[in-house]
Amino acid sequence: MIKYILTAVFTVSLAATALADGAATYADKCADCHGDKGQGMGAKKKNPVAGVKAEVNKKSIIEGKGKMKKVAMDPKDVDEVAKFVEGLKP
Repeated sequence: MIKYILTAVFTVSLAATALADGAATYADKCADCHGDKGQGMGAKKKNPVAGVKAEVNKKSIIEGKGKMKKVAMDPKDVDEVAKFVEGLKP
């Protein structure tokens, strides 16, 4: 029983760390254009990403989209940022 509890705690800890890393990378590389909460920028809230599915954001990061050029990022960081953004409230 203890083994299962420790496994669960470890798994949750890793997930929380990944979200924290995703938040830090987002703040560093994405927030200037997409807002600190993914809400978009300017009066018309252009370029919102909050709540967008992780797979869509991953593709946009890797390939670029519209005026956004592809972002040079480690694949692990791309996953973490995409998951973080998906969890933001639009």
